Amino acid sequence: MKVVNSEQIKQLDRIAIDEFLIPGIVLMENAGLAVVDEVLKSIKDKENKEVIIVCGMGNNGGDGFVVARHLLNKGIPVKVFITGNPADISGDARKNYNIIHKLNVDIHILVGVNNLKKFSEIIKSSSLIVDAIFGTGLKREVDGLIKEVIHIINNSKKEVIAIDLPSGICADDGSVCGIAVRATKTVVLALLKLGNINYPGADYVGEMILKDIGIPNKAVEDMSLNINLITNNMVKEYMPVRKRDTHKGTYGKAYIVAGSTGMTGAAILSCEAALRSGAGLLKIPVPQSLNTIMETRLTEAITVPLPEFRKGVVGISDIEKIIKTMEESDAIAVGPGSGRSRELEELLRNMLEHTSKPIVLDADALNALADRKELLELIRSKAVMTPHEGEMARLTGLEIDYINNNRIEVASEFAKKWNVVVVLKGARTVVAGPKGEIYINTTGNPGMATAGSGDVLTGIITGLIAQGIKPLNAAAVAVYIHGASGDLAAQKVGEYGLLASDIVKEIPFAIKEIVGR
Repeated sequence: MKVVNSEQIKQLDRIAIDEFLIPGIVLMENAGLAVVDEVLKSIKDKENKEVIIVCGMGNNGGDGFVVARHLLNKGIPVKVFITGNPADISGDARKNYNIIHKLNVDIHILVGVNNLKKFSEIIKSSSLIVDAIFGTGLKREVDGLIKEVIHIINNSKKEVIAIDLPSGICADDGSVCGIAVRATKTVVLALLKLGNINYPGADYVGEMILKDIGIPNKAVEDMSLNINLITNNMVKEYMPVRKRDTHKGTYGKAYIVAGSTGMTGAAILSCEAALRSGAGLLKIPVPQSLNTIMETRLTEAITVPLPEFRKGVVGISDIEKIIKTMEESDAIAVGPGSGRSRELEELLRNMLEHTSKPIVLDADALNALADRKELLELIRSKAVMTPHEGEMARLTGLEIDYINNNRIEVASEFAKKWNVVVVLKGARTVVAGPKGEIYINTTGNPGMATAGSGDVLTGIITGLIAQGIKPLNAAAVAVYIHGASGDLAAQKVGEYGLLASDIVKEIPFAIKEIVGR
């Protein structure tokens, strides 16, 4: 499912109008009808059906005028409030304003304190508010009268249906332009906007309903849009079919370098997640002193005990054995709970120099790359890197605030620069490919902000790559399954007490729910 910014949706409108000869007023009519459908659903069982429509001066307001006309024709009591001088309304919005004016729709102009008081009083007796103030073009702080209007809407405690975006949310990044309408439901027109799904905007949209307004599919295809929302259907498409005539080798061999003294839990979580996501076989090289712990917990994995330079730390004294067993695998992961050490840095250097297999780099492997950036030059395989914002800051030298405010751009630029797949973890995890591909995930919940959650994600990615899914697709599918597993866990234990091990337990159930087997 494609996701666009304000400039892209503007360009799509232009293509539909200029190249496909679809009049703008037709698109506005379709948008209004889409909203009417949702309004009627919301007021169906309400005794009081009066609808307040608050309209701005642009095309979003024009959509609101269309809504008013159709509701009036269906016998629904309607009052329209306009946040400016109607003389300034132009284009298709002007035509629709003229129509409702001719129909004697109850229209109020919001200027001055007295009008705001009247607006506040009228809202109290209404059933529902339609927010048609701003569309996708808002770039400035909301202030003055409109700021007060939004305050009144939010304080009314009424059901609010926003058209396309809650007014005050920036379409490009989901930021709040000073103040924004808190919608109960948002009717998203044509395509999802980044402001609909990125935080903090995602907290304002309420239930999202995506509606077609007649922009041709060919127009969307011709634009080669690169930002995608990860969906159930996408995950189902990429998950391998498990045929009856198969064996463990069919579903791949995973190899995870993880764990050190005090952090065996990270290794165990990663390995269990790889197996739970469907990998047929798993090997884990471990420091010899930790082997008993790992064998006791990982009964389905094969441990490869190794000599130690320092107790509880994997070194390179047996690098040939590591490289041999590594190259026998279909997917490799390095880093969960490995600890920051010179030994890991040298081990990683040797692994990157010798492997051509897909490799997932997480946690302490990322720290090693940040400490010795020349190691990035050694990445020859199809690598997936899974940083959170702190690790990305160390890798790039950028400030954390900048990264959080520019997640897509930062992830994409890094992926292109180093020819890797980047999984920038967070409330809206971004998966970026080396050719500019972007995938955004919306599954998951705050309970997953717990120690070990990232280790679970690494295991899922590794397990999926081992099964033959391409690294970029595996990363996108994995973050969706990871979040879906966390959502299932939260349903059982709640968000406060959710543990990473709870996520692991739900992986097979999440996959079953998505793919049906």
